[in-house]
Amino acid sequence: MNREILVTFRPEIPGALVETAKVEEAFQNEVLRPIIKFQHGFIETYFQQSAAFLALKKTANGKEEYLKKVHAFIGNQTNVKHQMIGAVIGMLTEKELAIYWQYSAGCNKRIFQMICQRVADTFY
Repeated sequence: MNREILVTFRPEIPGALVETAKVEEAFQNEVLRPIIKFQHGFIETYFQQSAAFLALKKTANGKEEYLKKVHAFIGNQTNVKHQMIGAVIGMLTEKELAIYWQYSAGCNKRIFQMICQRVADTFY
């Protein structure tokens, strides 16, 4: 299968492209953010199925505290964190995957941060 077709499914995010950005930042804006936006329905459904996750909102006093709780929830459950990262890297083309492997640690941190923010914005 030609994985290049995956690029056509990604939504465009105007204003996300920065011509003077470093490689990792450009990769985040041009590739990772559109994939995470595309995967929003999956991410939302995934977390809606977790009663423990849904209970976080009840214990948070404000959106900032809720975001911290989301970070802790996802960060402390390695399987959840890896599934979210896998949902993103599974949508990469071969060329993008080569870039991802060069900067995988930084990319994983960026994916984690963006997903936590998206989840917090969605559920709060």
